[in-house]
Amino acid sequence: MRLTSVNRLAPGDRLVRPVYDANGRVLVGVGVPLTKTMIERLKELGVYALYVEDARTADVTLGDPLPPELRLRAVETVREVMNRLRQGEEVTRHFVSQQLAKTIRDVVADLVDEVRRNPQILQQVVDIYTADGFLYHHSVRVAILSIGLGIGAGLAEGQIRDLGVGALLHDVGKLRIPPEILNKPSALTAEEFELVKRHTIYGYDMLRALDSVSVPSAHVALQHHERVDGSGYPQGLTGQQQHILGRIAAIADVYDAMTSHRVYRPGHLPHEAYEHIMAGSGSWYDAELVNIFIRQVAIYPVGQTVRLSTGEVGVVTGIPWGFPQRPRVRVLYDPNGGELAVPFERDLLRELSVVVTDVYS
Repeated sequence: MRLTSVNRLAPGDRLVRPVYDANGRVLVGVGVPLTKTMIERLKELGVYALYVEDARTADVTLGDPLPPELRLRAVETVREVMNRLRQGEEVTRHFVSQQLAKTIRDVVADLVDEVRRNPQILQQVVDIYTADGFLYHHSVRVAILSIGLGIGAGLAEGQIRDLGVGALLHDVGKLRIPPEILNKPSALTAEEFELVKRHTIYGYDMLRALDSVSVPSAHVALQHHERVDGSGYPQGLTGQQQHILGRIAAIADVYDAMTSHRVYRPGHLPHEAYEHIMAGSGSWYDAELVNIFIRQVAIYPVGQTVRLSTGEVGVVTGIPWGFPQRPRVRVLYDPNGGELAVPFERDLLRELSVVVTDVYS
């Protein structure tokens, strides 16, 4: 298995991770041989990279991913809430309070249980989906990352549940922003950016109107773009003025937003988002939370092709828990670019003089 750009796919390549549509349903399944037409269609749908079979790394897997049925249920829950929030105020308030409240709580409880059972899932919060599914899938991944960070920070169980609900619904305010502005391929004007920033206030107001959503959960929607130095929005809060749940969601949101593929641009590689968060530690992002985050999330995901300081090129095959910057790498090419007849492993946790120097998409 390896991660490859859609532009490098060839007819006959087979997926080892499915492609999901906007609603969380499988669009292209595992093991399906791709045709030229399918590859072109994936490009049109905004899919930029996929996990494909590779005989040289056939034994490499992504570990225990989020169960497909839980992922689907979480995506469908976010979609249903957002669809209801587009409708009339009183009808929506009653419906979400009476019928969806338990569904939301159950989904979050299951996500919390899954992260506790399998913390390594945080190293591979990777779904391949069409570009029009960004909002729903982004919400689910931000919830997973936030829950993991909340557990790592030692939050009480009730706080973790509130965090999960708030993170799952943190972007509901975007329903009130015109899609042509949200998906604009060029730079926003000052007026457009001011409007986009209001999604945090809209989201807070929408969630506060629901009896089933707690005040701390609503603050996740309000504060996930605040920064500890006061440079964020909408209130310009500093340090401890920002709720702990908001500070956690701020890190999870920016990481997933940067690494996600959008209609108007491909995503950044994980190590680029990681470097952005590290650079902002103590200024934009809570330094203690950043230290927890960087021990949980993979800088170089399993399947990523990397170049080592030895000049060799290989594929990441494993990530030691707590040391994501020191992966195991299966070397496939020598420093001159020649393919090795017999690939071999380098364990960077043991070979401390060897580091990753470049990453390939």
